[in-house]
Amino acid sequence: MSEQEVSQDRKAPCKVTFELGEKTFSGTCTHFSDKGMLVICKNPAPLNARGKMTVSFPGLPHPVELAGEVVWTNIYGSGDSLSPRGMGIKFTNIDRDTERMFSDLSAQYESLGSIYACYYT
Repeated sequence: MSEQEVSQDRKAPCKVTFELGEKTFSGTCTHFSDKGMLVICKNPAPLNARGKMTVSFPGLPHPVELAGEVVWTNIYGSGDSLSPRGMGIKFTNIDRDTERMFSDLSAQYESLGSIYACYYT
């Protein structure tokens, strides 16, 4: 398999912003489910923070807005696959249609996300 074929198999990460009052935290994500997501970023929001999220998926015309709570955070780790730097966000008050959409989209990223579910559920 060529390098180009491998890169085409990988899904581009979605872009995530998490708003907490006047502060905005930004990162990317390829690890999520209908319950939450692991956001890779250098400066995560504090633990137990509740805020508004905006998630932009490649190929979807409009971003998704929902509420979430930071249930895991790591600002000091090496940023490798064993100790990702970022924040785990559990969705709160998610409506059924959005939950279904995240479930369907997560199947496209499944090979990447399932091992990280402990960070956001």
